[in-house]
Amino acid sequence: MRVIKINRKIFLFYTIIVVLSFLVVSNQERVISVVTQNLKPIYSVKTDKPQIAITFDISWGEQNVLPILDILKTENVKATFFLSSPWAEKKPELVQAIVKGGHEIGSHGRRHVDLNTLSEKELTTELDSSKESLEKLSGQNINLLRTPNGAYDNKVISVANARGYHVIQWSVDSLDWKRPGAEAVINYVLNGRSKNKGASPGDIILFHASDSAPDTPKALPTIIKALKEKNYELVPVGVLLENAIESWPPGSSL
Repeated sequence: MRVIKINRKIFLFYTIIVVLSFLVVSNQERVISVVTQNLKPIYSVKTDKPQIAITFDISWGEQNVLPILDILKTENVKATFFLSSPWAEKKPELVQAIVKGGHEIGSHGRRHVDLNTLSEKELTTELDSSKESLEKLSGQNINLLRTPNGAYDNKVISVANARGYHVIQWSVDSLDWKRPGAEAVINYVLNGRSKNKGASPGDIILFHASDSAPDTPKALPTIIKALKEKNYELVPVGVLLENAIESWPPGSSL
């Protein structure tokens, strides 16, 4: 019988290679994200349900909030409102009206600044203070964040996730803040813009309920009715995530 001798150093080398290969495969998504700097917020989801999330950002003003809430009540639609915490602190009665309507509250940060310009310490303070304030005012667990101006980087995503947030972007932009007119807002949502498609299952629609978007209450009833006619269900972001098979793009996570 022939005995094969294996050099100890060679054996140790190949053992390390095998272990590292296993770790890379088992943590592939994490490794790819870290190496390629590919952490992303959630823009949309893959779902087998005919659901679309409808969202509103508010950072200032009050003229559009109650009209929008009235439309949502009439149409029996629940939505997600991303609130700037200073606005919420100044308008607690409107926060309560949103909550009373059965809608979901998310954070739109504290200061309306690009979060990717902040240090990790500043970012942590920003996210924690906003979360604490909104939870106190709404009575809800705040776990959704829409960054001001949609600005983010790997640091923003990783710190927000560590603070218990899902970072939410949008896949359909109404561009209502540009005040293009109600017909244009309707067209952007239902038919899309240039290379973009109109709203379909798994999408997250961006509206604004700040005073900067006076076309929104005018366009909203037509948009909701048209989407319902396609048998789409309009839901808060939290419901969309609960029923999601996976999130998009790669680098985002449910």
